[in-house]
Amino acid sequence: MRTIRCLSVAAVLLAFGGCTHWQAPVRPPVGLLFTRYRAPLTADVTGVPAAGREGTASTLFVQDIILTGQGLAWDDASIATAAREGGLTKVYYADYEVLAVLGVFGEFTVRVYGE
Repeated sequence: MRTIRCLSVAAVLLAFGGCTHWQAPVRPPVGLLFTRYRAPLTADVTGVPAAGREGTASTLFVQDIILTGQGLAWDDASIATAAREGGLTKVYYADYEVLAVLGVFGEFTVRVYGE
């Protein structure tokens, strides 16, 4: 009986495991036809020097708006990757930019500034 319970719980967890919805920390507004949006990722920049060097990292995404409503993104748009791409050892602040077409295809870019 205990084995049946364990298998039942495992089956339920497997069946409903994909139903959770993970929300990204950044969710910019998306226009109907075209969106280009740029905003800061860093909230507090008090006393931060204006940096001369910049690093960027981007990810592309595709959204299925008809069947599932799910999206697919690939590549790495993290602050660490952007800093590495720009050769930065210190990051002072970061911005992000979203470019989306028809809410179906787009690019998410992180820009970091530092030295």
